[in-house]
Amino acid sequence: MRKSTFLYFILFLLFLQTNIYAKEVYFIDNATLELAEKNHGEKARQRMISLVKLLNTIQNKTELEKLKYINDFFNAITYSSDLKVWNKKDYWATREEFLSIDQGDCEDYVIAKYFSLRQLGLSNEKIFLTYVKAIKYRQSHMILTYYENKNSIPLILDNIVQTILPASKRKDLLPLFNFNGEKIYMAKQRGLGRVVPKGKINLKQWSNLILKIKREKT
Repeated sequence: MRKSTFLYFILFLLFLQTNIYAKEVYFIDNATLELAEKNHGEKARQRMISLVKLLNTIQNKTELEKLKYINDFFNAITYSSDLKVWNKKDYWATREEFLSIDQGDCEDYVIAKYFSLRQLGLSNEKIFLTYVKAIKYRQSHMILTYYENKNSIPLILDNIVQTILPASKRKDLLPLFNFNGEKIYMAKQRGLGRVVPKGKINLKQWSNLILKIKREKT
């Protein structure tokens, strides 16, 4: 084998090795998989594995591409009310619970998308859980919003209208407020809006969700 050919061969092997390792960034522990299968069957286990495969596949995509993949993945799950799924009026499921049972309401879609995108490296300054009023249905609704910067028109990730659109094209939604693990903002169609002082809006369900996630990891 000539030196140049041998060199190309070595570089090719290194390329393969690099890509193999790049695809092993995300994983899920066996205990979580086994619990999902025990409670909800083999398909629950496979849904979790599918998410891990997706995260590994798109880890080097652009932020906009990540938004689309994650939005499409979770929107494939069936919508159902908390009363039907959990026998509770208002229950915020973790991403793993949502995947396991394969049903949920608007908060569950948003929570799963938010934590998946955070896992993929999107910053807290760009993605927010956002309460809106769904004008057509005359009820509160939750969506995920993505801000390229703090003054931009946000993109909306929703389970009702499944195409990602800028807020300016979602006249069916009236923005109320944005929040994440750090701050709460009064929502508007362009920019984040003013910061809401702590204690002005009750986010007990969010606090309970974070505690539940922490317990799952211990």
